[in-house]
Amino acid sequence: MTGDNKLTGIGLEQGFVKLVPYNPEWKSMYDDESRRLQSILRIYLIDIQHIGSTAIPGIFSKPIIDIAIAIRNLNEMDQIIDIMEKNGYLYRGEMGIPDRHLFVKSTGAIRTHHIHIMLKIHIQWETHQLFRDYLNHHTHIANQYNQLKMKLKDQFEHDRAGYTEGKSQFIQSVIEKAKKEKN
Repeated sequence: MTGDNKLTGIGLEQGFVKLVPYNPEWKSMYDDESRRLQSILRIYLIDIQHIGSTAIPGIFSKPIIDIAIAIRNLNEMDQIIDIMEKNGYLYRGEMGIPDRHLFVKSTGAIRTHHIHIMLKIHIQWETHQLFRDYLNHHTHIANQYNQLKMKLKDQFEHDRAGYTEGKSQFIQSVIEKAKKEKN
């Protein structure tokens, strides 16, 4: 099965690219998951943010809620991994990004949430938020991103890595614009 989890309106099978229209319920789904994560990681967590396309109203997105968590100390990752796994999250490691740890929440084979845990000084902490905030404040750029994603979805329906790579240059250019605007 590829597509949405019938119970939650979110979820996607690994390796597939499917985009769905923005769903205003994604914010409350993030809020619910955020409260859950705050309760289980309370002594480690210093900030939590909704990131990715589900945090940008009006654009199509893979129906997976992305959450970034900033922690106090990477030396506590063993304890965090243990807590997350005991609470049903699958640890995926750094996935090629040093000091950024990925966890997946699933319903069977359907992934519903990606949890990215890192220090607040990690470059990805800033870039995820810069990208999200820039698109939320520049709808014409968000529309360009949306068009690119739709084109790439058709080209890379069964190749998530190719889809992600196809977006990378655009994302990097937006992050650079956002940094310049911030300064």
